[in-house]
Order: sequence, then C-alpha cells, then structure tokens
Amino acid sequence: MPRPWLALPMLLAALALCPALPVAAQSATAASTTREVRFPGRGEPGDQRFDFSAELLVLVLQRAGGGWKVEIIDAMKQPRALQAARQGDVDVVALPNLASDRSRLIVVRKPLRRGLLGMRLLLARPADAERLMRIESLESLKRDFVMGYGDTWMDREALTDLGFRLSTGNNYPGLFDMLRAGRFDYLNRGVNELGPELADPRLAGSGLVVVPGIALYYPLDDYFHVTPRRPDLARAIERGFQRALEDGSYSALFQKHFEAAMREARLQERSIIHVSGYPVPPGTPLEDFDVLGLVRSTAVFNPPSVNAPR
Repeated sequence: MPRPWLALPMLLAALALCPALPVAAQSATAASTTREVRFPGRGEPGDQRFDFSAELLVLVLQRAGGGWKVEIIDAMKQPRALQAARQGDVDVVALPNLASDRSRLIVVRKPLRRGLLGMRLLLARPADAERLMRIESLESLKRDFVMGYGDTWMDREALTDLGFRLSTGNNYPGLFDMLRAGRFDYLNRGVNELGPELADPRLAGSGLVVVPGIALYYPLDDYFHVTPRRPDLARAIERGFQRALEDGSYSALFQKHFEAAMREARLQERSIIHVSGYPVPPGTPLEDFDVLGLVRSTAVFNPPSVNAPR
C-alpha cells in the first residue's frame, strides 16, 4: 500500500494530465445550482414588446419562492434566442407556442398573454385602409393583398403555407418604413403590440392607420422556454405561474399592460375572422387561449385585490 505522502504527488501529477473542464461546462455546472436567471427581454429604447414577458417572469419566480434573481439582458431575434437557450447562454426565452415541439427546450405550456398575441389588427396606409376593411373573406385578403412580415418570425412559414402572400424584412422598425413606402399592403400586429407602436413616430405613429371593422384571430402566443440545463428553473416557473393565476397577481399584471389596448382596439365592434388551419402543436392547452372570452366579458378586469408586481 503506498504511503499517504507518496500518494498525494502521484494524484497531483495525474490531475495535471487531465484536460481542463471547458469554460462552458463550468458555467453550466454553476448555472445548475444558482438562483440567477438570464432572460433576453430588453429591446432597443422605445421598444416595449418584451416588457410584459420580463415582468411576468419576475412575478412567477417571486411566487415560486426561493430567492430567484432575474437578469434582463438585451433582446434577441427568435432564432438567436432559441440557439442561446439550447447552449445555456441564457436560461429562459419567450418563444411562440408554434415552436414548442421542435425547440428542444423545456416548455412551460402556459400562454403568456392568454392568446392575445393571436388577436391581430391590420395596419395600413390610409389610402388602403378602406379597401382592406371591405374584404369579403379571408381568401380575398390572401389573394388581393400582400402582408409585411419579419423574416425571422417563427410562424412565417406557417402563414405562407396557409396562402398569405408575404413580403419580408429583417429589421423591426424598417418594416413600418417599408409599409409607408408601399412595399406591401399591410402589417399584421398583435393587439398587445400595437399601442406602443402607434405612439412611436418611428413605427406606426406616422402616416399609418389601423384598419377599422375587422380583426384576425389564430391560436398564437408565447410560452416560457427553459434551457435543458435548468430543469429546476422550469419547475419553479410552472409552480409560480400557477400560483400567480390563483392569487390574482397574474390578472393584475395583465390588466396593467393590456386593458387599455383591448379597450382602444374596440374588439367588440369588429368582425373577428378566424384563420382556420393555423398549426396547433400537440399538447397545446387551448382552454388557456381564452382571450376571445375576455373580449366578450369585462370580468377579468376586476381581479382579486392584490398588489401588482413592481
């Protein structure tokens, strides 16, 4: 049996011959035990599309307990966010439910806005708004008009397969400039997106109008998708989300962000055109995509008396 003082140098020599643990692997090991959570949710100045999902993540982790700390980092385009989560460079991303089955991430199957992202209004030049509001059918919209769309938005292929004619751009503010320039006929915007866009002259607030009288609807919203390196985090989000639904704090946050947008959209006065055939992945909790029920009732805007998250 080797003497202990002889075994130690032998052990050190053997360790010196072992390859160093890669930095990424070290980070992954640390991430599995930390309570810090990296989330890409901060857009460029004035871009408010990511505010609700970031605040909701903070809320559900507060409700989960355990001292989670969320670091909001710069937003990423959807394909980049997906890859970053797969690699463990970020911990949570908000991606469309359409992407859930092929994401290879841990999916928390709760629509972040109860399907509000799928309630779509049309944005157009004033000269085209009347023609658009008088479409006779969804087929005439597909046949006679061209929709502008982001080339990295994950349901672009689905809309093409459904027969929409698309003209794409790779820059979010640039899409509004393309519409003003007549490169296509309309943009298709979620009710939750349009308010801040109309308030910003760089976006919809200059030379564009919301087409009156009609809206589109299909089952689209984001889920939280968690890196496969953080199953503990996915369980915490699931647990905290359910608690936020039950104690009224989710409803309060929804009201804070979207009550005015839903009221100003006058959805009760619009013909809501259902886009049939929009892909619905297996396991989609369609009962939770209940925003059409919210349109018909104001009950959701009287949640239990709770403090909205700060």
